[in-house]
Amino acid sequence: MNVEAVLDTERGAIVAPAGCGKTHLITETLSVKNTKPILVLTHTTAGVSALKKRLKKLSVPTSHYVVTTIDGWALRIANSFPMTCPVHSSPESPRFFYPEIRQAVLRLLNTGCISDILQASYSRQLVDEYQDCDVNQHNLITSLSGVLPTVIFGDPMQCIFNFGSPMPDWDNGVLQQFPLVHELNTPWRWNNAGAPLLGEWILAVREALQQKTRVDLRTCPAHITLHPLTDTPRTNITNQYNAQHAILNQYPNDSLLVIGSSMDEPSRHGYAQGNSRIEVVEPVQLGSVTGAASQFDNNTGLALSTTILQVASTMMTNVEMSKTSKRVESILNGRSRTPATNSEQALCNVVIDSSRSNILEALQQIELKTGTRVYRKGAYNALKDSLSLAVTSPTVSMFEAASSIRERLRQQGDKRIPSRAIGSTLLLKGLEADHCMILDAQARGMNANHLYVALSRGAKTITIFSRDVYIP
Repeated sequence: MNVEAVLDTERGAIVAPAGCGKTHLITETLSVKNTKPILVLTHTTAGVSALKKRLKKLSVPTSHYVVTTIDGWALRIANSFPMTCPVHSSPESPRFFYPEIRQAVLRLLNTGCISDILQASYSRQLVDEYQDCDVNQHNLITSLSGVLPTVIFGDPMQCIFNFGSPMPDWDNGVLQQFPLVHELNTPWRWNNAGAPLLGEWILAVREALQQKTRVDLRTCPAHITLHPLTDTPRTNITNQYNAQHAILNQYPNDSLLVIGSSMDEPSRHGYAQGNSRIEVVEPVQLGSVTGAASQFDNNTGLALSTTILQVASTMMTNVEMSKTSKRVESILNGRSRTPATNSEQALCNVVIDSSRSNILEALQQIELKTGTRVYRKGAYNALKDSLSLAVTSPTVSMFEAASSIRERLRQQGDKRIPSRAIGSTLLLKGLEADHCMILDAQARGMNANHLYVALSRGAKTITIFSRDVYIP
């Protein structure tokens, strides 16, 4: 499909399977100069960041586009017209705030009173990742399409975020409003990686899963390695580590995404904890970081020292929480016969003076302790950055500082993703790597959509651990 077809469409949908050139088509469309910028809407700030990065790399003038999230755009409209678009919920209650924003802006759009402003501001609208729109967002985009020519891009087989508000039916809802213009069908991701057979297999798997038929994992032996799962967890983890090391030893400069259970975060942390060559992908909410900062706000003295050790033990190895806590008490009571280590002294300083600078110093010294390895670097670095900000901004709480760091990291998008990482389909959707490894093809929650998202992450090879040769 070419750019002209997109620009000639008044209202339509382009179905875009993973790796088939959707982002390239969008960026090529935005490279064409119009009298007014094109409004591009998507769902996440990471998606916005990734698209802007691609546009900058291709030297597409910023005057050609406005790229933002659907909710970010709706919030901008609500703030611009507070009298006609009142919102009573607070952003601190996102569960209520964002649905209210969407509904309020929809009512405003339906009055037609800002149609002239929108037509004067934008030449048309492109909406990415449309399969992730809930009913409120779908209604908002549909109303907006009555004002601006609109093309949506999406793939119903990649709809895995449908755990909040009701979702529109793709065939009987979305495509009724936005008739199908074209379905992309060239597996560019795999062609460009020198693995065209894998790309064709991925497209065939997508079709099979969409038709609710089983897939034989043995049908692409040149690029897919299948390992059986056993009934012994220790054996499984050993086999998974061995498989990962074999990939990295064979392809020392390549990237790897390990895909664990979306419903079992501790298992993903445990995998990284015992593996020195992989890092954890953190959720953008960084709940463990803001939670830790809140605990730091609410504790002092020995309780704070213990909290610091508890938090550190969830992000690095060899913290020796119990032993270190006893050592701190012994040092403070003057009973210790051996000198305090740097990390022990830093924790003692926290007990004596629970200042933010002492908390930060303790986090830094624990990390430097001999034998430790941080396997959740994203979270630990964000926590240290939060404390640094809290030190220089004494009027805000540590929780507020952590929230600010979280928003800053959200804006950075994919910069938070290591090249060799473990996450879930929910965390890794939209990303790609040279290789991917699926730890359990029958894990709870691994339905057809999640399987397709998982399988389509690896451009060169896919390693799969499964109890059966068939999925799902």
